[in-house]
Amino acid sequence: MTANAISGAREQYISAGFKDYLTKPIDAMQLEKMIVKFLPKDKVIISSEDNQTSNENLALPEWLKKVDGLNIKAGIEHCGSEEDYLVVLSVFANAITTTADEIEEYFNNDDWSNYTTKVHALKSTSKVIGASELSDKAKQLEMAGNANNIDEIKNDTNPLLNLYRSYIEKLKPMIKVEKDVSDKPLIDEAELIEAYESMKEVAKSFDYDSLQFIFQSLDEYKLPEEEAKRYKQIKEAAAKLDWEKVNLILDNV
Repeated sequence: MTANAISGAREQYISAGFKDYLTKPIDAMQLEKMIVKFLPKDKVIISSEDNQTSNENLALPEWLKKVDGLNIKAGIEHCGSEEDYLVVLSVFANAITTTADEIEEYFNNDDWSNYTTKVHALKSTSKVIGASELSDKAKQLEMAGNANNIDEIKNDTNPLLNLYRSYIEKLKPMIKVEKDVSDKPLIDEAELIEAYESMKEVAKSFDYDSLQFIFQSLDEYKLPEEEAKRYKQIKEAAAKLDWEKVNLILDNV
């Protein structure tokens, strides 16, 4: 899977030895068809239409339908279902502040390599949720970064960040608010060690749902100051699906 969608790219990858080629953002139905195509026939069971789960009862919240700049239909097509779209949108919403601050920090430090990497990621994630204007702005700045066009970056970064951060208010119902920890019991050391071991296990298999379940359990406790900082870093990395960083932090526990 690649973001390279230029003419001739497919032939380039096939000649290099790949069996097939799929561009991002990924269309869930197209991906499923390709998986079925390459799996051994005896491993594939096609469900009949009667047995498939219906998503008709999964109603999107009314406020979401009024969010300016969000193409919900395109987002659902990218994610495959309304349920998956809401999950992806929640991850996007909760990562806005951290990611915007990182882009701004790289910009202020003239770190154009990391800056370009971050706006590239923003281009992809915003396109997946249907935020096409934001995706287009990020794409232009990614191209400027690759071309080392610093003047364009300096002119257009603030408008990008302003638009990106506007989604904090637009998606406010999805953004989790940290609860006051003053009334929570201090976690037992053995329980914390067990939680870290569980996180290591699920992070290695990229099991986002199980990781969230562990987070929910830990959120009921107050953590020692240093561990609270580490836990916050893990949650922020997980919110951006940065599994490499999640595993790196956990490896140092």
